[in-house]
Formats: sequence, C-alpha cells, structure tokens
Amino acid sequence: MKKFLQEVVTYFWIPLIMALVSYIFFQLRDVILGIIVLVGLSAVYTLVRLYFIHKKWWLLIILVVVVFTSVGAYFLRAPAFTLTINAQKVTGTSVSLSSGTVMVSPAPQNSGLYTKGTKVTLTANPASGNDFSSWNGTDSDAANPTTVTMNDNKRVKINFASRFSMIINNQLVIGSYLQFTEGSITVSPPPDGDGKYSNGTEVTLTARADSGYDWDSWQGTTSDNSNPTTVRMIVNKNVTVSFSQRFTLTIGDQLVISQVVNLPQGSVTVHPAPGDDGAYASGAKVTLTAAPATGYGWITWSGTGSDASNPATLTLNSNKHVGVTFEARYLMIINNQTLSGVSANVTGGSVTANPGPGPDGRYAKDAVTILTAAASAGYRFDRWSGDVSDRVTSVSVPMNADKNITVVFIKTYVLKAGLTPPQGGEISSAGGTYDIGTSITLSATPTEGYRFNGWTGDIAAMSANVTFAMDADKTVTANFMKVYTLTVTVNPDGSGSVSPSGGTFDLGMEVTLTATPATGYVFDHWNGAVSGNETTVQLTMDSDKSVSANFVTAP
Repeated sequence: MKKFLQEVVTYFWIPLIMALVSYIFFQLRDVILGIIVLVGLSAVYTLVRLYFIHKKWWLLIILVVVVFTSVGAYFLRAPAFTLTINAQKVTGTSVSLSSGTVMVSPAPQNSGLYTKGTKVTLTANPASGNDFSSWNGTDSDAANPTTVTMNDNKRVKINFASRFSMIINNQLVIGSYLQFTEGSITVSPPPDGDGKYSNGTEVTLTARADSGYDWDSWQGTTSDNSNPTTVRMIVNKNVTVSFSQRFTLTIGDQLVISQVVNLPQGSVTVHPAPGDDGAYASGAKVTLTAAPATGYGWITWSGTGSDASNPATLTLNSNKHVGVTFEARYLMIINNQTLSGVSANVTGGSVTANPGPGPDGRYAKDAVTILTAAASAGYRFDRWSGDVSDRVTSVSVPMNADKNITVVFIKTYVLKAGLTPPQGGEISSAGGTYDIGTSITLSATPTEGYRFNGWTGDIAAMSANVTFAMDADKTVTANFMKVYTLTVTVNPDGSGSVSPSGGTFDLGMEVTLTATPATGYVFDHWNGAVSGNETTVQLTMDSDKSVSANFVTAP
C-alpha cells in the first residue's frame, strides 16, 4: 500500500502540477495564481514524501497549514485580468485594426491588467469604406459603444462591414437622381455622404423614360425585367439601364393616335392603339384591319410586309408609313333581292351567278358575271328585264355599276283531256302545258255508233264545244255513249202505226213499243226482235234491232 501511494504521488501528482501551472500561465495568463498553485502543490508533494519517510505526525499538521494557506492566498489576493480585442492585448486607450479603431475607456494598468469588476467602455470607429457591424464577447454585442465587465480575462471580437458604391450606366450614384439622354433614374434611399451604402442596404431604382423612349430592362439588379427594381448592396454594384426608342405609325396621310383611322373610302382598326404619346415601343407588333365603307372593297396595303393580307401585321422598329387601297364595288339586285351568294331564289325559279359576289356581297368594278335562269316546276322562263333585256336563259352582265335586273317566270298549268270510252269519238286537243290565263276551246266529235254525252272532271258541260281559262291544272273527259238503231216496219203498209216508229237509242235503254191499228185493221202480232200479240211490248237496246208490227183487216 505504501509503495502504491508513493507511485501515485510520483507518477500522478508531478504531471498534475505541471499541467495546472502551464494552463494558468499560458491560457489564463494569471501569474500570481500560477505561483500560488506551483508553491502550494509542490509543498504538498514534499510534505507527503517526508511523511512516508519519517512518519512524523507534525508533518501532517504542516501539510494542512500549507493547504489552507494556499487556498486563503488565492481567495484573499486582489485578482487582475487582461482584455484582448481581435487577438490584440489592450495596453492603452485604443486598439488599431485594419478596418477601424476601438477606443478603450479606462485604459488598463501599466501591466495591461484590469482589476476584477472594472467596467470598460469600448467605442468602435470604422475606417473609411467600413461600417460597425457587431461585437462578440461584450455585455451588449449589438450596441456601439458597448461595455465589458472584467470579472475574468476577456476576449472581445469586433466585426466591421464594408460599405459599397453603386454605378449606373458609368455614373457613380451620389444622390437620389440620375439623368441620361433617354430618361432618368430615381434612387431610394440615396447613398450616405461618402457616396456609399452600408452592407445589406436594399436600394430601389425607378426608371422614367423621356418622351420618345421606353424603359426596356436592367442589368445587375435583383429583378432585371421589373420597374421599379431593387439592388441589395453586398458588394460594389455596376448597374445598366436600357431604354429603347418609340416609333410612330402613319396610315395614308394620318398619324395614328387612336385605335381607328377614318379614311374617305373606309377605315382601319389598329391593335393595339399607340400610347398616350402617339408612339409605339420598339419591336411592337401591330395588327391593321381594313374596313371598307359601303360601296367599296379593300384591295391591298403598301408597307406592311404582308400587303396581300387583311388583317395585316407589321413590326415597329422604325417610324412606319403604310398605305391602304380601296376600290368601288357594285351590287347585283335580282327581283329586288341583293345577290349575296352564287344563287338567288325568286318566284317561279332561281338565278345562278358565275362568279358570285365577294364576301361583302359585291362585285369588283368591271367584273363580268354570267346569270343563268332556271324555272321551277310549274313555271317557264320568259325573259330578262331591267339592266339586262333578253329572252335567253343565260346572259353576261358587266359590273360597271349597281345592277338591278328582273327575271320573269310565267306560271303554267297542265291540261289533260281524255275520252270515255276511247273509241267513242275524238276531241280537238289531247291537252298540254299552257300559261296562266290562256283561253282553251275544246270540241268533242263522236264516232259512228256513238253520241257525245257531256264533259266531266274540271269542266262540266253538255255542249260538245267548251271554252275555259287555264287558272289551274285541269283534267277533263269527253264522254260518249254507244247507240243502236231500232228499225220498225208495219205490215201491211198503211194498216197501222208503231210508237216509237224507230230511231237511235242508247245502249241498254228499255224501249216500249205500242202498235195502233188503222181504221179497218186490228193488231195481230210482232215479228223480229220481239214477238207476241200484245199491242205493247218492251225490248232492250243492246244491239241494232228490227221489229215488224203486223195488222189484219178487222172482221
């Protein structure tokens, strides 16, 4: 056990003494404390070694006295501390650094030490082109001046921030306003009196273009396509502002100042309209739409780059002068209808135009169109009248003025004439197509063995000759009746009479024959188509008939 304790003292205590004393001298920089610790711990080591050798109890008493004396010396001494700023020990009233100086109040004692509890005021004075930023290790790191309470060795760090300048289009910004040939720039806030900004300052730049120019863009800002824009001053800034020239547009002899330009033969709509200054931004794309006045048509542009198109577009990269050409155009009016397509329907038929009018319903001056008339069912083409006079169905019309043309179609009706029975006779006309109002005369003539028996259908008459007007389609029938001949003879001649005495009778007629004897005779009997001795007999006329009435002398 004794040997173990001796080894502990030898191999542990001595390195402990060396380590503690080195730390106090070189890290804490407290010389007095280092001496007290060195003397105290060395005395403890010596007394312990002597006690193990001599075994004297009074050595332990001395050990206790040494320990308490060392501890008392530490607590009863008046401690002193050092102050360093950015690794420089404070030895006077100021510390000079590359970015500025620090004023120190009060200065330390001649030895560079401060008494414990001393409150030291530090004031930062940045050099030109720098700003005070902050402290590290003070009582209030964001304040300037600040304080440090010396209750131990203090290591303070001061931070300076660089100040930065701004250049716009090769002009150093020293105020709130810059003027250029094309416009001006407002700077908010302006730089400080030294023409520089503190690190991190947010600066707003507002461009205002002069008349005839537009703001175009920035370079070197946080938002180069925005106006106003901002610049964050964390380095020296070189900003460029670009302006572009504005251009005018003239149509005909009129400067475009609004969305519509009115001309003698029409108008032009401009999209977009120019700005309030009557000009366009460079590169603006403008659409021109020509609207001809009534009686005119658009023909072409000049100076647009797409002169054959309406609407047309052009890009304004210089002042532009555009021409527009209109032409007189003419209407085709057919039967009081304005022709708007390739055909027109009128009463009685239709008219086809080749070519038809343009999208505006008009023809170009001196254009020639061919009009062709086609009658509807129940009509016939009759003639052209008005600005064209002819009786052929197709006519050529030169469009050298508005044309007012009438096409005449005549209403027609169909007459159908028939026979019943077909072999019963004939009529003067079998029918046909006739203009409205035409007067028609029909005559019916029966064939042998028939008689005319009247008209039926759309005409009802018993006369063989009828006259009527064609005011509708008509169907008429000439009716004939088959007839047979009855021949009556009296035997002997002069002996009497028969009623009827013969004649022509319609098919199927029932004929009653009555025999009347002459004076001195009596009826005896019938011969031929009838028989019997009754004075009155009947027969049906279904063929030609011959009858003989026979009389005898009265007794």
